[in-house]
Amino acid sequence: MPLNIGLRMGIAARLRGISNIGGDVALGTGVFLRHSVTAGITASTSQSQGNGALTSEINEVDVVAFANDTVTLPAAVAGRKVTIINNGANTLRMYPASGDNLGAGVDVLETLAANEVIDFVAYDDTNWHVEASTETLHAEMFDTDNGVDFDINSSDGDDHGYRITTMAAGDLAGWTFDGGGANAAIAIASIADGADSGVDIEVTTSTNHGYATGDVIVHTDSTSLANAAYEGYFIVKAIISDTEYEVAAVFGITGTGFTAQPATLKANVGSGGQYSVNWWASAAIVGANDNFDFSIHVQTVHQTSTNTRRFFSANDVGSLSGGSIIAIADGDQVSFSVANASDAGNIIFRDFTLVLTRL
Repeated sequence: MPLNIGLRMGIAARLRGISNIGGDVALGTGVFLRHSVTAGITASTSQSQGNGALTSEINEVDVVAFANDTVTLPAAVAGRKVTIINNGANTLRMYPASGDNLGAGVDVLETLAANEVIDFVAYDDTNWHVEASTETLHAEMFDTDNGVDFDINSSDGDDHGYRITTMAAGDLAGWTFDGGGANAAIAIASIADGADSGVDIEVTTSTNHGYATGDVIVHTDSTSLANAAYEGYFIVKAIISDTEYEVAAVFGITGTGFTAQPATLKANVGSGGQYSVNWWASAAIVGANDNFDFSIHVQTVHQTSTNTRRFFSANDVGSLSGGSIIAIADGDQVSFSVANASDAGNIIFRDFTLVLTRL
């Protein structure tokens, strides 16, 4: 039999601890369930799991003094719901209780941008699911009114990671922008076996490369590189000096060629998932009658579902676009790739925009 709670009853009872009702609860007109609420929370500046413990179902955080200040959810219990409202000025970090999972992995944090709300529901005693959220994680990078050539330094159809010094970050939620290296690629002077022989190669550049460990970089000019293993996208494993770095490849013979760092968008911790990727550009080529291929890379992996080809004739200024749905993990770097499938002619992107939106 349903348990009827009418308006005349007022507050008939307050249930404490775990209570079980073996039937439907029917609320009369004008009667509401009141949930536990804590307002005026200040997020912890310790920024680590276990700090800023939440004790209510509805939690309003009104002070996030620094980006990534922290709150920690209560332990997951099947059926428990927690709402977090970020009325602070900065992005809020949300940790699960030790051993729990907010959806990105055990003990892995999630983030919530300022002025956003998120609802978690626990479907067992370990795992939470995002039931609803006003926040859409997204990232954008763009350039406008550009008149500088993008150098294609290979006639072999090599992928070139796009970068331009005027590239800028658009709106970012859960992502970090890196403008990459200079417009011109850097010459590779030589390649030798790395410190981890048979696993890494040591690349020496003719000028300061400006790289850091973990950067996504691209080697082009397969003819000069002299070994297919040296060509394409790599993650910098170690910095030896301003003109030396190591990447994963098996050494065979020395080679030359070019290296460059593309502009990237990097997924922050807690931002992984399925994303819609879309890009738009207006462009012209320096030569004539060339086929250009465009695509997206995630880390070093060419996303073939994003492939787009366009033929440019002489004096052809045209628009182009592409898109797909791709999987992105926390820490992944996303870049835009350009290849001339005809020769080594350059291209000018007058306007360019790339947008990622988590689904």
